Amino acid sequence: MLTNHYLPITALFLTCVAATACGKSSTQPSSNAGSASADESSAGRAAIFPPGVTKPRLMIVGDSISAGPGCYKKYLLENLNKNHYSQFEFVGEYTDDCGGAVRHSAVSCSTAEQYAQPSFSMPNCFQGKSFPGLSSLMATHHPDLVMLQLGVNDLWHGQPTAAILDSYGTLVQQARAANPRVVLVVAQIQKIRPDCSSSDAITASAQALVNALPAWAKQQSTPSSPVFTADLWTNSDWSKSETLDCVHPNEIGAQKMGMNWFNALRGILSAD
Repeated sequence: MLTNHYLPITALFLTCVAATACGKSSTQPSSNAGSASADESSAGRAAIFPPGVTKPRLMIVGDSISAGPGCYKKYLLENLNKNHYSQFEFVGEYTDDCGGAVRHSAVSCSTAEQYAQPSFSMPNCFQGKSFPGLSSLMATHHPDLVMLQLGVNDLWHGQPTAAILDSYGTLVQQARAANPRVVLVVAQIQKIRPDCSSSDAITASAQALVNALPAWAKQQSTPSSPVFTADLWTNSDWSKSETLDCVHPNEIGAQKMGMNWFNALRGILSAD
């Protein structure tokens, strides 16, 4: 994505990959693969966070899918509130530009590779501006849980799966350097077809990344700092019925993405 509108990030049901969490991983995303069990207690979920963290600080890191256009954040907050989840706080560098009062640290046009730098610039999208990378954001905002929804722009620029996973790995290391007990939820990005092209090459590359993510997350996860995946792929649709441009969700797509992220977080956060 080479214009200032593009910066998608990448959630359906929680895939449990922590050694201490339940569930199975699958290389093929499905509607319930690895989801948290229905009888999992609130106390068990709360134990994911260290003692003393009763109101986790959540930070969204991503591209235009999180920054806008593609405003799922307000629907995520709505789903959390109506299902009696209030013991959390969204933190981040930027005020919400989608009308949902959700702070975040997402920047349009950005890539996972760029966030792995201390700071980065994108003259093709933002002339004369510099943005903090994850290490700087961790030091500033002290999140307990990081929602990573990156990879669309990496794919758009031709990055292979292995390179994107390497960038994700660097981000995990940086997050843990600032907070050894940080919880991470990495999105299996939504279906995309840039420019609504008849070619599905990028869509196929996206699916390869999505399929590789659960096994990667399981390798990265530790008992003290679990790494979960959030499946945005399985029930998404790149067509104009759910997107503005075959990449960025319209209101229908954003509502679905907000519910998908909620289904991931409900297995981690504790209800009131």
